[in-house]
Amino acid sequence: MSPSQIVTPKIEYDEPLWKHTSVKVGGPARLFTRVRGSEELLNAIRWAIAENVPFMVIGSGSNIVVADAGFNGLVINSISRDVRVVREEDDQVIVELDAGTFLPTAAKKLASLGLAGLEWGVGIPGTVGGAVVGNAGAYGGDTAERLVDIDAIDLRGEFITLTNEELAFQYRSSAIKRGEIEIAAVIRARYRVFRSDPNLINIKIRHFLMERKRKEPVEPSIGSTFKNPPGNYAGAIIESAGLKGLRVGGAMVSPKHANYIINTGNATASDIRDLVETIRDLVLERKGIRLETEIEFKGDWQ
Repeated sequence: MSPSQIVTPKIEYDEPLWKHTSVKVGGPARLFTRVRGSEELLNAIRWAIAENVPFMVIGSGSNIVVADAGFNGLVINSISRDVRVVREEDDQVIVELDAGTFLPTAAKKLASLGLAGLEWGVGIPGTVGGAVVGNAGAYGGDTAERLVDIDAIDLRGEFITLTNEELAFQYRSSAIKRGEIEIAAVIRARYRVFRSDPNLINIKIRHFLMERKRKEPVEPSIGSTFKNPPGNYAGAIIESAGLKGLRVGGAMVSPKHANYIINTGNATASDIRDLVETIRDLVLERKGIRLETEIEFKGDWQ
């Protein structure tokens, strides 16, 4: 895509970002655009780079806390539903998902095609792009297990491909998240799945959905806040430290699952950040364990 082929995206101004995050906090984006599919995403990023406009890409808005001041740049909201079969290799199938594809939607679509391997995705309230960066996973599966490679755009606006090995996945982390590889955004990802009985796949999906409903709060939340330390669970540690129900302003440690911070109705982004820091400090003081966040703080923090 040459500069002459870059199209100015449809821009909205001062869009409240609380509307686009799962925890329902966040100030306005000075510029905001919605893109559908990888080509529109690629165009919007290249437009921002060409115009020297700061930008960030969000999908479903889970696992992020956007500052109360919002973001003085372009927020690109990437949404897609495409699931493409790229090729078949014996009993294995390579499928391609756009970065803005909602993982639960992808898992169910693959199940309808008799393709297994990403059933755990129904437990991730996020999109493919974020899942790649954070090596998202649930119910014993994760991104690293099935990912073949990704297409991304670098900070110069150039198209690159990164393999599973180059992404150097670790628990809830990748070379991108650790800053070892710098990119502007994930564009699409390819996964290795396999053929199976659709009925068996759907039985597993229904089980995962029941588990999610049983364990997770119904209130707006960030998602899983802290990484599980080796051999332990962050939620159990926080609960054993006596922190269930702890509040800062309108943010509260969920009484249902202690690794979820919920918005009780009037929380600010600052309330959530302060509560995260308080939990971390008190767990270290009371349990001697230093918790590491799984969530990201984005936007213009003071």
